Amino acid sequence: MCGIVGIYGFSDKTLVKRMCDRISHRDPDEDGYYVDDKVSLGMRRLSSIDLSTGSQPILSENESIIVVFNGEIYNFRELREELEQKGHRFSTNSDTEVIVHAYEDYGYDCLKRFNGMFAIALWDTNRKELLLARDRIGIKPLYYTLDNANIVFASEIKPILEYGIRREVDEIALANYFILRYVPAPRTMFKGVNKLEPGHYMVFNEKGMEKRKYWDLKFEPLSGDRNYFVKTASDMLRRTVNKTRVTDVPVGAYLSGGIDSSVIVALMSELQEEPVKTFSVGFEGEYDETPYARIVAEHLGTEHHEIFVDEPNILPEIFYHFNDPIADPAVIPTYVVSKQARKEIKVVLAGEGGDEAFGGYEKYAHELKMLNMFSRLPEFSRSMISGIAKKFPETSRMRIYAMFVVNKRNQQESYSFRLRHRDLGSEYMISGLSDEVDEMVTNSFDKRDYVSNMIYFDIKHTLPENLLMKWDRTTIANSIEARFPFLDHELLYFAYNIPYHLKIKNNGKYILRKVASELLPMEIVERKKHGFDVPIKEWFKSDKLDEYLSEEKIKDTPYLDMNKIKEVWDRHRKGSSDYSVLLWKCLCYVMWCDSYVV
Repeated sequence: MCGIVGIYGFSDKTLVKRMCDRISHRDPDEDGYYVDDKVSLGMRRLSSIDLSTGSQPILSENESIIVVFNGEIYNFRELREELEQKGHRFSTNSDTEVIVHAYEDYGYDCLKRFNGMFAIALWDTNRKELLLARDRIGIKPLYYTLDNANIVFASEIKPILEYGIRREVDEIALANYFILRYVPAPRTMFKGVNKLEPGHYMVFNEKGMEKRKYWDLKFEPLSGDRNYFVKTASDMLRRTVNKTRVTDVPVGAYLSGGIDSSVIVALMSELQEEPVKTFSVGFEGEYDETPYARIVAEHLGTEHHEIFVDEPNILPEIFYHFNDPIADPAVIPTYVVSKQARKEIKVVLAGEGGDEAFGGYEKYAHELKMLNMFSRLPEFSRSMISGIAKKFPETSRMRIYAMFVVNKRNQQESYSFRLRHRDLGSEYMISGLSDEVDEMVTNSFDKRDYVSNMIYFDIKHTLPENLLMKWDRTTIANSIEARFPFLDHELLYFAYNIPYHLKIKNNGKYILRKVASELLPMEIVERKKHGFDVPIKEWFKSDKLDEYLSEEKIKDTPYLDMNKIKEVWDRHRKGSSDYSVLLWKCLCYVMWCDSYVV
């Protein structure tokens, strides 16, 4: 696991060294550099495989191919054996060297052979060509900025800021953020700084730059009965847990007490003799989820650790690591549990992706039901309901509910409306700014059933740019590597193509629950989906967050209206409606601006 930085178009080792210093938290074990007259590469390494000979950059035998990379190639041993049979000779035991030789043999198609998570920078000295690539799902991030014929890139935005770009807010990115809770690729909140999309690579040479897609999640519905899907899912999960737990350093698991993380821990317990080190985090009172994790830990005999959070005073420390604002309050417990886990382990397995793979979110079944119910509503009825709705305030829940019914004409319109209005008042807060949400939905939806289209949108956008970015920032900030067995691309393809009615049956994740029923107590298996609650609703009713969203900070923040924030905050404190998520979006954006722009 590494952080990578680089420059194409000119040579500047001093700049690359400064860039590496900005991500020293990611990879404390060592650094490395390669510089010639056309490219400068740097890396910071958190060693987890091949501790003695896996230093980067790694070069080919004739030193014509140079690679730095962030991530893990889980099938590197199989690829190494295949490449050795073709005559390649290896000098290390690292997965990085496999990238070098795979590129020599397969060219850009080597990316299709890698099973893992990665952001790769490869310099081909013969062709004078730089290859940048991001893994299929987008587990590992890669940022870049273009300056005429030059490119500056890194695993985070902070190193790119060392190049001296202007720190301006991208208006469209801001509008996207206030609707989606995150900034979707290729934009970032910084104007002129982009993210490489998942499943894409870019090539830079004397002819210019070209970006290509090398992978997409195909919709090819599978046939079979329930038993076939349960057995196949069980077998595939065992294989992917086994390969993602392979490491040369201590490994553990995050255990929330939900079905996804519990299945991961159960399979780890099957595959190793020693007790699994598990880590849970909770809040005192009604938000405490640790009792469910404790049930699983006791059932499986894990070496269990619990951490509790009671105050938001750790926010400045957390948000320093977020180059883009992400309005997910779960960054707090994830950061805290990562900080604690690092005392025991270097690698952790987590259950992220289970909801997307196996259809666990309640919205999938609810949206399908609502669209089926209201899509045939006559236009005169829609007009009447719309007229009544406009009599209510723009931020009122009654108006949103009424327009929710009116906008159930087709899949795209229905889902766009849901995204825009799931957080009360988001469009009101940024009125006048243009967003790309409708375009994103249209481009994501195809001739699939509604559930499969929603899952595809989440896998292509919400998962990589929100949930996985949260994990990358909170774990790497504490020099710990997170791995996600549910996001093996072969498992994800299989689960995505299970018939949708089996996925959403009986409160969702029907097939996964059947797998879990052979591993876990039934009170965990039958437990209804429950997100990780953070008490921001109560915090915004008290004074605990006042210093982070103060009038002084807001007045210096571009595009925010102090009067609108006061209005919704006052209504929230009076209990008129719950505006906690909207206020949290404002807080995250204000703290980001305070760190990087103002």
